[in-house]
Amino acid sequence: MQYLLDGSNWDFADPQSVPNLLVDHIVITLLCMLVGLAIALPISFLLVRYTRFYPSAITTASVIYTLPSLAFMAFLIPIFLLSPLTVFIPLVLYTQVVLIRNTVAAIRSVDPMLVEVGRAMGMNNLQVQLRVVLPLAAPIIIAGIRVATVTTIGIAAIGPLFGTQNLGYLITNGLALSYKDMILAGAIMLTILALGTDLLLLGVQNLINRAGAEVVAAA
Repeated sequence: MQYLLDGSNWDFADPQSVPNLLVDHIVITLLCMLVGLAIALPISFLLVRYTRFYPSAITTASVIYTLPSLAFMAFLIPIFLLSPLTVFIPLVLYTQVVLIRNTVAAIRSVDPMLVEVGRAMGMNNLQVQLRVVLPLAAPIIIAGIRVATVTTIGIAAIGPLFGTQNLGYLITNGLALSYKDMILAGAIMLTILALGTDLLLLGVQNLINRAGAEVVAAA
């Protein structure tokens, strides 16, 4: 705990200080999740419509997920060198299996009668998906986002090995220097970030659950 209690390690002027590394970790996690969702959501809606492609799509995403993160990132070094893309691309791809599986399951769980109610109100297909299906499917989608986000926070910690600064720096540099307090500081900050993010998303999920229940009751 000495490392975290040392005020000099919280100096914003130092790019490797705890708050700056925390911000870096949050930024790369947020960007990975936004891009991951931008890819997974449209794919999921297509897979619900064209179900014959679902097994091959989810198998491909699962195979990618099983690739060891160190090996995957090392494989990209000849292409992207030691740059953020070397870490960013695998992190985005790792999110896909959870996001696609949960989103497809969420969309399929929506009561078809509610979809028909939306159509009876004069909504077109896009409006039905955005105003009926997506709000009702959101709780299960958020559950997938929770898992993918916490996983991304953990895997991103190896980023400093590939030229991307974040909280993982405290662990990798601490190991290099045999500095136990620095290693412990990194582990504590990563745990706080993962738990805090999960609790925040859990709160969002509960709010959406209540809103979805009100929509169903109104229908």
